[in-house]
Formats: sequence, C-alpha cells, structure tokens
Amino acid sequence: MDSSPTQTATVADPARVLRGVAWAVVSMALFTLTPVFVRFLSSEMHAVEIIFHRSLIATAVLLAWFHWRGIARLRTRVFRSHVGRAALNFAGMALWFQAIIAMPLAEATALHFTLPLYTVIFAALFLGERVGWRRWSATAVGFLGALIVLRPGAVPVSSEAMMVLASAAFYGGAVVMIKLLTRTDAALPIAFYSNLLMGAIALVPTIFLWQGPALADIPMLLALAFIGTAAPYCFTRALANLDASVVAPLDFLRLPFTAFAAWLIFTEVPDRWTWVGAAVIFGSTTYVARREARLKEREGAASAR
Repeated sequence: MDSSPTQTATVADPARVLRGVAWAVVSMALFTLTPVFVRFLSSEMHAVEIIFHRSLIATAVLLAWFHWRGIARLRTRVFRSHVGRAALNFAGMALWFQAIIAMPLAEATALHFTLPLYTVIFAALFLGERVGWRRWSATAVGFLGALIVLRPGAVPVSSEAMMVLASAAFYGGAVVMIKLLTRTDAALPIAFYSNLLMGAIALVPTIFLWQGPALADIPMLLALAFIGTAAPYCFTRALANLDASVVAPLDFLRLPFTAFAAWLIFTEVPDRWTWVGAAVIFGSTTYVARREARLKEREGAASAR
C-alpha cells in the first residue's frame, strides 16, 4: 500500500478530501461560465477586444494587490520568459474565444481536453522530460478521441474545431512555460505579468477592431476578469488538498456543466460522438496524470533513501 505523505493525508482525512473536491467543483463551474460570457460579449466586440478588456481589469486588480503587499514582489529575473508565456497564452485564448463564438460549446470543450496531451509532447521536446511508452500510447489514444469528436470524412471539419485544437496546443505550450517560471517566480507575479503582457499584445489589434463595450457589457467583463483569476485559484486550492491524480478526473465535470449551460441558454444539444470522443480523450489524459503522479512518487521515494 502506498504510504506517501500526500496519499496518507488524503485517505485519513475525509474533511480534506471533501474540501478538495468542493474547490475542484467550484473551479469547473467557474470555467464553464467563461464561454457563456464570451458568447454574449461577442455580439458587441471582437474576441481580441474581449481579451484586452479582461486583461486590463485583471492587471488593475492585481496591481492594487501588489501596491498593498509590496511592489518588490513583482521583481523577476526572467522577464523574457514571461513575454513568451503571455504570447502563447494570448494565442490560445484568442483562438479559443473566436471558436466558441460559432461552434457548439460542448464540442469545443471536448476537443479542448486535448490540452494535457500537448503538454506531454512539449515537456518532452523542450524540458527534456522522459516520457515512456505508456504515456506516449495514452497520448495517441487521446488524439484518436479527438478524431471521434471530429469524424473527418463523415462530416466536414469546421475551421472553428481546428481553432480549438490549435488553442489547446498554444495553451499546452503556456503550461510548459509556467513549469519553467515557477522555478524562480511565485504564482501571483506570474498571473500579473501574464495579464499585463496579454493586454499589451492585444492593444494593437484592439485599436483597429475597437467597438467599445456598452454599459450593459461592463458587469459581464468584470465577471469574466474575476473568473479568469478565481477559477485557477480554486483549482490550486483543490490541488493543495488532493493529489493531482485525484483532481484530474474532476476536470471532466466541465463537459456536463458546459453541455447543461449550452442547452439551457443556447438550446444546443451535443451528439453522442461528442460524449464518446470526450470520454476517450479524458480517459487518456487521466491515465497520463496518474502515471506522472506514480513516477514522481517513485522519484521522491528514491531520493529519500
């Protein structure tokens, strides 16, 4: 029986497990609201302008926090890495926002589950992480799940679906950059520079695409900025109470949450292939997460000897 500290605490403390699950569920519910708000806001402004306003609000809030806690906390020795991460994040977000404006939200969410698969590939290529045949096989199965959702040859593959897959790839690259940044910087400075630099990147195209938010759009933009900060925070709190391999399966909640919201608000009903493909993708990413957790436990046990 595994007796690692995290596993023992997870098994022995039901209250901690309940807190972790609760934080994860709240995080998934908040993530579900993002495409809904973007869909509403897109009738008034371009996806890039939405990113600009979202980033501007989040930057202002975080700057106020650092002004209170000390600007010195923003010092970094890896500013260029922050720029690279922000560029990847911006590309991923712009493609994601543009895609969910036009395609069914449940299908977009199912395809976006491929994000961890790209992370495995990029971590092997750019971080030199060793990936065994089991994780490579699971990654291949995950992309097979994406083909089940898309069904190329049976139905036309939309440009929006390809945008979602490209978005997941850019986000996967951003995750790899975060792994590098966390070696030197804390989470909040990383979030601050991400929003600041994404806003700067979005500024130029926003000038040419400017429509300006209506007064009625401001509460939704504020909510979108709040969600962009609160959802990752809740997910982090979930990870503080549970192993990543336990939290990872809970990410699948985004699909039923999104499907319900899409049905309730936009009368969208996902077909069975979306559910089947999403299950295949999610099963593979869950296996990858559990496999990585086991390998880290072994490495930790070996280093403790």
